[in-house]
Order: sequence, then C-alpha cells, then structure tokens
Amino acid sequence: MKKSLLSALLVCTIAVSAVPNIVLADTYDQQIQEKDQKISELQGKQSDVQTQINELTNEIATVSDQVKTLEAKQDQLNQDTMKLQDKIAVLKVRIAKRNEVIKSQARDTQVKGQASNYVSAVLEADSLSDVVGRVQAMSTMVKANHSLMEQQKADEKSVEQKVKDNEAKVAEIKTNQAKLETQKNEIANKQAELNVVKANYAAEQATAEQDKSKLKKQQEAAKAEQARILKQQQEAEKARKAEEARQAKEAGKAQKAFEAAQAKAAAEAATEASSTSSKTEESSSTTPSSTEVSSSSSKAEETSSSAAEKTEVSTVDTSSSKEDVAVTPTPAPTTGGKVDHTSEGNMYAVGQCTWYVKNVAPWAGTYWGNGCQWGASAAADGFQVDGTPAAGAIVSFAQGQSVGTWNADSTYGHVAYVQSYNASNNTITITQGGMGFSSPTGPNTATLSAAGLTYIHP
Repeated sequence: MKKSLLSALLVCTIAVSAVPNIVLADTYDQQIQEKDQKISELQGKQSDVQTQINELTNEIATVSDQVKTLEAKQDQLNQDTMKLQDKIAVLKVRIAKRNEVIKSQARDTQVKGQASNYVSAVLEADSLSDVVGRVQAMSTMVKANHSLMEQQKADEKSVEQKVKDNEAKVAEIKTNQAKLETQKNEIANKQAELNVVKANYAAEQATAEQDKSKLKKQQEAAKAEQARILKQQQEAEKARKAEEARQAKEAGKAQKAFEAAQAKAAAEAATEASSTSSKTEESSSTTPSSTEVSSSSSKAEETSSSAAEKTEVSTVDTSSSKEDVAVTPTPAPTTGGKVDHTSEGNMYAVGQCTWYVKNVAPWAGTYWGNGCQWGASAAADGFQVDGTPAAGAIVSFAQGQSVGTWNADSTYGHVAYVQSYNASNNTITITQGGMGFSSPTGPNTATLSAAGLTYIHP
C-alpha cells in the first residue's frame, strides 16, 4: 500500500519542461536595432541624394541665368539691328536724292555742254576774279556732290556690315542658347532621376519602419505570452504542491492503517497459537485412540504452519514498506483496481508530449510526471504496465532512449500514444506531440521497433 502511494507522488518538473519553445521577447531587440540601423542608413542616403538634388538645382539656376543673359544680349542686338536697318533706310533715301542731283547735273552737261556753262559764267562775271571764283565754285560743287554720294555709299556699306555682324552675333547667341537649354534639360533629367532614387529610399525607409513597428508588436506579444506561461507555471506548481501534500497526507493515513492491520494480525496469530497449545495439553491428559492422536497432531501442525505463514507474510510486507521509502519502484506488470482519471482536466503544459498523450488518452493520470516517470506512476495507480505492445496503449521512453530516428530527452524522457501494432515485424506506429516537432500539439506520426519499451495499458 505504502509503495503505491509513494510512487503516486512522482510529478513533472514544470519549471523546465512546461516552457514552450517560443521566440523570447529579448531576441526582438537585436532585430529592432537592425531596423533602426537600416532606417538611419536610408535617411543618410536620402540626405546625400537631396544634397545632389540641391546642387543640380543650383546648376539649373546658373544655366537659367546664363540663358536669361543671352536672351538680354539677343534682345539688345535685335534692337541695335533695327536701329541700323532704319539708318540704312535713311542713307538709301539720301543716296537716292543725291544721285538724282548728280544725274540732273549730268543731263545738263550733256544737253547744254559744260563748256557753254563755263563761258556763260565767265561772260556774266563782273571781273576776272569773279570769273575765277565762279569756275572754282562750279567745280567744287560737282566734286562735292560726287564726294558726298561716295561717302553715303561707304556709310551704307558700313551699316550693312554692322547688320551682318549683329546677325552673326544673334546666330551665335541662339547656338549658345540651344546648348544651354540642352545642358539645362540634362541637369533636369539628372535631378528627376535623383528624385526617383530619393523616393525609393523613402519607400524603403517606410517599409523598414513598418517592419520595426511589427517587431515591436511581436515583442510585446512575446512578453505577454511569457508572462502568461510564467503564471501558468506558477499555478501548476501550486497545484502540484497541493496534490503532493494531499497524497502525503493520504500516505500517512494508509501507513497508520497498515501498521494497525499488522498489529491486529500479529495479535490474532498469537491468540490462535495459544489456543492450539491449550488443546494439545488437553489432548495429552486423556488417552485417545491412535486415529485421534494422528488427527490432532495434523491439526496442530497445520495451525502452527498457518500462524507461521501469517507471521512471515507480515514481516515481508513491513520490510517491503520500509524499503520503498528509499528506492523508487521499477515498472512491473500490475493488475487490480485502477484510479479513474477520465474526469480530470489536462494539467500538462500545452505543446509537451505529456499534454498530447493526456489529450488523446483521457484515462492517463494528470500528475504522472515526466515521460520517463509515467510507467511507475501508472503502476502506482493500478494500471497494467509491462513490455507488451498493443494498440491503444501508452508507450513510455526512458531518458535518452531511442524514439526511432531521434532520442528522448536525457532528463525527462518521452511518452507517445500507440496507434497500432504490427506483430509480423514487431513495430508500433505512434502519434506524439512536443516542442521539437513542427506541430507541437500533434499529431506527429512515426513507426519504430516495439522492443525494449514500457507500455501502459488502459
């Protein structure tokens, strides 16, 4: 009795095995720091690009100023050209008028003759000096008309040359203007490209900031989950201690009852031995027949033997109870009454192998401990525990024991549910849970050898 109760006190080590393998909240700090660094780099790149954009803006402004200067020069040249054109027109009129005067003089010379004119001038003169003066005046007038016309023609050519020079300058200005416009467009294109680059950096920064915000939310969620698990662990530990105290109390009561039963059995054995001794003495004081002697002797021996056997059994049980205090029992085939656990809740940590098995096999105990302890705990609760595989049974793995392609935890072992048993090749197909699987809450299926394992039967 004491052996069974002490075995039931084995419970799971919640502080370690119950912690889910979630991403710790602290690991998000590094990821958030990386996002901050990326955001800072993108801001720096945007600043550099903006500097280049500003420089190009200044270049565009400079080129625009140059274009305006050329436009002003062009306007001035156009105005000068207009003035020169006007001057040329005036000269042309003057030259035309002067040319008419010269032509008129030429006609007079041809019609009247220059000599008669000179004669008339001489004859009509009052004196010789007047004659000389008139002749010189006429000659000077003719020469002056020719000189004036030639000068006017020279002026006309000079003005025309200035107009041509202005037109050349205007053409040069237009060429320079075209070059500056091309340069201005190229700078504007570069500026547009840099604006696109800046926009891309801004978009990357926005994405990084969104990622950072998500990481912060995930970090807060992880912290909340850790707090929830810690609270669950504390509640589970409190429940474990309460159950441990209850079972210890029951164990104490059972121990007292057991000792009382031992004392009662010893007293009964002593009373029966005394009664047998009295009958033997009475028998010896009479003279019985040989048959009665033989019968009495046999009964006495039988009674003595029975008393001795009871005493021996009592001694063995007491020794066994004392030994259980120091030694943990090993799983062994058991029969008899079983503790009904079907109505109990699943107190194991979600995502652990023990939680999964309790979930698919409600008849399993709620406080059977770690996977490697389930065999002893089940035996203590009256379940059949042996090495015989069977569908519907629970299989318990010792610390570090092979579970097909991997080994059970070196400290806590492992448990799984036997889905089926193939006797032809002595293999079992199991379903299981645990944090090491892609689906911690199961089911995760595997087929492995059935030999050398501990099975708990419902």
